[in-house]
Amino acid sequence: MDETNQNYDNDAVVVGGDSVEALPCISAASHNVKLEPLPEVNELTKLVTNHAAPAEKTADDKRAPIRVSIKSAQTADKAKQPRPIKKIIAASLLAVAFVALAVGIYATYSMMSIVNSVNYQHGSLSFDKVDVLVSQSETVQFVSHTNETKNILLCGCDIDKYGTSRTDSMIILTIDHTHKKIKMTSLMRDMYLHIPGYRKSKLNAAFTYGGGNLLLKTIYANFGLKIDKFVCVDYGVFASVVDNLGGVEVEIEEMELEQFNKYVQGGKKNRITQAGKYNFNGQQALSYCRIRKVGTDTARTARQRKVLTQIMKKCRALSPLEAQKILTVAAPCITTNMTRDEMTHLMMEGLASMDYATSGLRIPMDGAWKDKKMDNAWYVEIDLNSNARFINQFIYGDDETSEALVRLQQQADSEKADYDRSKFQKSKKKK
Repeated sequence: MDETNQNYDNDAVVVGGDSVEALPCISAASHNVKLEPLPEVNELTKLVTNHAAPAEKTADDKRAPIRVSIKSAQTADKAKQPRPIKKIIAASLLAVAFVALAVGIYATYSMMSIVNSVNYQHGSLSFDKVDVLVSQSETVQFVSHTNETKNILLCGCDIDKYGTSRTDSMIILTIDHTHKKIKMTSLMRDMYLHIPGYRKSKLNAAFTYGGGNLLLKTIYANFGLKIDKFVCVDYGVFASVVDNLGGVEVEIEEMELEQFNKYVQGGKKNRITQAGKYNFNGQQALSYCRIRKVGTDTARTARQRKVLTQIMKKCRALSPLEAQKILTVAAPCITTNMTRDEMTHLMMEGLASMDYATSGLRIPMDGAWKDKKMDNAWYVEIDLNSNARFINQFIYGDDETSEALVRLQQQADSEKADYDRSKFQKSKKKK
């Protein structure tokens, strides 16, 4: 054979007495050419030097031969690579799953703890024997808690020193998924209405006589609006909720200051001497909602809706942990005829609907009521058919109809406020 063209591809390398297969691709064009070790050879040297196991001693104290598995450069590079990326991703996903599971368990436990601290009243509620006093043509008969529109009667109540519970405010809270709106319908407490099983009286007397269920029956009898769920919030927790939200922004007028300072608690630090826009703390917000003799009850319900709207605005920016904190504070002061499952669903649905637009209306509408004095007390006598139509149109009507009612009332309220301001300024001059 001509040694000039001899290939070394099949040569053997002897290490420690044994021959192993030669490295591939080691060749020379001539035996006179000096061969430089390729990268594979350098890798081999490193492997032998750093990774070969110590030789075992034989009986005659000679070193046993070392068998070296010679790998290609590609295989050696793989050996130096970190853990496969797929394994890293899998491990990361597993860690995330465990964290998510822990958070889920904690959130579920927290929600159940909140729901369980609510006060539940499981009295029977039936509308079968309730006579509806308005024309059926003026109303839209809906049972609350349908998929698209859900109505909850929200009551703000307190208990006086004699143990009597009174509803200081009554608002029908509507979650309208069709139009993505939260609607608030304020019911004036002094409306002179028929209370099923009792004589006619002010609307807020229904709660005193028979609690939330009787109040729901009274609304159905006089407006043809069937609502089967109520949530009553003790005013004692109202201030705490506002404080936990960091306060609410409210503009107070000069004519409201005297009545505001009459009801505010917490001493001089909570009193206000000048009109303007303030970030009210809990006691200040509560006092503002309870102003009575400025603009009569029509303006009072507007103030309540204003504060409630600001509370909802603040709630939209809450983190889950902040929302949980507020619900934990409020839950023990809530009374409802819902079940625990219904309350859980309502809380979750309410949080999911926080980005809905809000709008409000007051019943009775202007032009559909008049003052009535009887037994040295003032009542609000209303046109039942007209107001039943207004309330149903606002809750169940299309956007155009609902907004037209709101604009009509806002204009009337603005004119009434201008009159009250003029009256207040005249009284100041006389003093």
